[in-house]
Amino acid sequence: MTRNFFSSLILWILCSFLVFFCFIIAASAQGTKARPAHIGFTYPLSTNGSEAPQLTNNFSMHVLAGVSWQENAFCLSGISSIVRHEAHGVLISGILNRVQHKADGVQIAGVLNQIKGDAKGAQLAGIANISGSSDGAQIAGLTNITKEANGLQLAGFANKAANSDAQVAGFANIARNSNAAQVAGFINVAKDAHTQVAGFINVAKKVSGVQVAGFINIAEESNYPIGIINIIKNGEKQIGVSVDETSSTLINFRSGGKVLYGIVGAGYNFKDDVARYVLEVGLGAHIAISKPFRINLETVTMAMSDLQHDVYMKSAIRVLPAYKIANRLEFFAGPSFNHLSYERGQTDIRDDHYLWKNRGRNHVNGLYFGGVVGVQINL
Repeated sequence: MTRNFFSSLILWILCSFLVFFCFIIAASAQGTKARPAHIGFTYPLSTNGSEAPQLTNNFSMHVLAGVSWQENAFCLSGISSIVRHEAHGVLISGILNRVQHKADGVQIAGVLNQIKGDAKGAQLAGIANISGSSDGAQIAGLTNITKEANGLQLAGFANKAANSDAQVAGFANIARNSNAAQVAGFINVAKDAHTQVAGFINVAKKVSGVQVAGFINIAEESNYPIGIINIIKNGEKQIGVSVDETSSTLINFRSGGKVLYGIVGAGYNFKDDVARYVLEVGLGAHIAISKPFRINLETVTMAMSDLQHDVYMKSAIRVLPAYKIANRLEFFAGPSFNHLSYERGQTDIRDDHYLWKNRGRNHVNGLYFGGVVGVQINL
């Protein structure tokens, strides 16, 4: 009887273990149902039918729209692909790719790629790419939006990210931290940035590299801004008066960081009747020698005209020793090397005093040495 009892007990344990093992396998299979292929017209008119949202596919192709739990390799839809979990490999849709969690590989959509989780690889969309994070490249005709962009964001209009590496946009880039470069046709905005290049304006709190703007740079810290106007909190802003060898007297505004600065000026020529009004823009660099003494290297372009017919274009390179008094008032004076260009038939405002002169078919060009002297005050 004892032998029968133990035999029955062992048989019961083995059967229970077998039933439990089969249950585990069945439950696992139920949660990860996989199909080699999913072909259809639109959900639920497909080979997976109404079960499609619970199934994983290695290959999917739909005339209009497809729905699945997960895509492992390739999915092509005429309008949209909806993946409720993860997508791996390639997703191509005429309008929309939507992945509920993460995606890695390539997503190509005529209008929108929307990845709620992490997107690794490349996203290409005719209008927009939206993801929780991006590790790779986002390329969109209009905009890319993500929290973390590790790689490239390229958009026809705007990119937005909390933290980004490289952003290139036709109009605007917006990021809290930009680790590499922001390049925009109009504006870049960041809290901390490495390099910003914009057609019109850059705005940042701290810039560790270079700011290049067609008009204005704004930052709290930026030592290397390149723009006509640079409003840098820890930099310099100076307004002054200068006179050059042609008797052009200008009011100048110099603004920038501790190293680079921009120059803009306007004035009047009291000597020559044919070039009375003068406009000037340029770029300069400070070379510190001692606390009160430094050398300012400048390159400028000037337009001189009577505002009626004649226009004279002058470009100059200047070496200007400068001395500060009480850290507010600065005197400067130094030589310049100049290039003057004007149309044939205009009056020679240099009276033929050149180091070199060339009379071309339409223009006259000449090189000569000059000088400038001035005073400015720190604002």
